[in-house]
Amino acid sequence: MKRFDRLDLLPEGQDMVAGIDMTGGFYRLFQTSAPFPGCAFLLCLRGSCRVKIHLTCYDLKEGSLAIIFPGVFFQIQEQSKDCRFIFVGFSKKLIEGAKLFSYTVEYTPYIFERPVIEMKKDVYELFRDSIRLLIRRQKIKEEMSGMQISLIYTQLLLSLGSVYKKRGEEEDSPRYNRNQEIVKELVRIIVQYYKTERNVSFYAEKLHLSPQHLSTTVKKVTGKTLTDILSSFIIRDAQAKLRSTDMTVQEIAYSLNFSDISFFGKYFKRYTGMSPKQYRNM
Repeated sequence: MKRFDRLDLLPEGQDMVAGIDMTGGFYRLFQTSAPFPGCAFLLCLRGSCRVKIHLTCYDLKEGSLAIIFPGVFFQIQEQSKDCRFIFVGFSKKLIEGAKLFSYTVEYTPYIFERPVIEMKKDVYELFRDSIRLLIRRQKIKEEMSGMQISLIYTQLLLSLGSVYKKRGEEEDSPRYNRNQEIVKELVRIIVQYYKTERNVSFYAEKLHLSPQHLSTTVKKVTGKTLTDILSSFIIRDAQAKLRSTDMTVQEIAYSLNFSDISFFGKYFKRYTGMSPKQYRNM
């Protein structure tokens, strides 16, 4: 595998790259914490290393899979000399496309909660062989369409969804206090309703809490308001549609339950610093 000298691992216009990190490229790039430039699935083949994802440290060994999303701060703190990764990476532009966002948004909260998972031998071998197949396809320079790459990414996440579900049934769930449990459930409800519901009282009713109690709990656990969390989903959805569809700004506004295109424009600009048209033309 060629040496990595910069964080942008994907050449311009390329949506996917797969390979084996034989030269410690990831370690050199991420000895200090930095936002990840795309989405990567890192599968440890041998050796061990200690990584930090978000602000949490994890120990990786053979069979460990780490999933890093765009913008997440990632660092490799220690790495054994024999440590080897096999990986597949996807461009930020690809995974934030409108269709992929809608297909995978329900899985991302679970992965953010546990971005490193230890795989059983049969599952590990399946993922390893799948990535090796992608490497071989890349070596023979097989042309893959954006649709094919999108399906590969979606299939990886869907497969991981079943792994996470099965693991949750077999192992004791991580212990959370009551406030953390409330926020976890809130995020799952937001995923279902953010396109149509923005009222704090709606989510409070779903959780059988008072709006004040819910707002205080969210602020205490996350440091953000419930409105901030809702807005992050709405803005990401809007950005995905602006970036990867031919929908008009008005159609996007209506799809996110904004009846007034002017209000949508002001809402978008408040959180991004630019109008929807400016964002689309970047």
